[in-house]
Amino acid sequence: MKNPLRFVFTASIALILATFSGCNNAAESPGNALLSSGSQVGSAALQNSIAEFSKAIELAPASAKAYAGRGALKYAAGDIKGAIDDLTKAIELDPKYVTAYSGRGSAKYAAGDIAGATADFMSVAKLMVLSNVGSDSGK
Repeated sequence: MKNPLRFVFTASIALILATFSGCNNAAESPGNALLSSGSQVGSAALQNSIAEFSKAIELAPASAKAYAGRGALKYAAGDIKGAIDDLTKAIELDPKYVTAYSGRGSAKYAAGDIAGATADFMSVAKLMVLSNVGSDSGK
């Protein structure tokens, strides 16, 4: 049973990495000119949303979801280190938070930390398999 699981994990990681590497040319497409014209408005909205999550963290510093939300927004804003820091905090608060591992893996990949990204994506796969095994046991 270990060999099929290892194959699934390896295939999943390969698919995730291939997906991310194929997204690098999106800004070069002429069809994206309209999207870039709204970037200033979008950037302001993004910064406002980050500020709102920061307020939520002040009110509930043990909220993994607040840290993960702010981390996702920081990633979208291009603050990769800030995203990794917030998503790491979310994982510290909730070690089974699959979304935080996935987001941190994406941020680590963007930062060039392929080994760290792979480890986070493996954690996602393991947590998903374990949650499915637990839910299937009652069937």
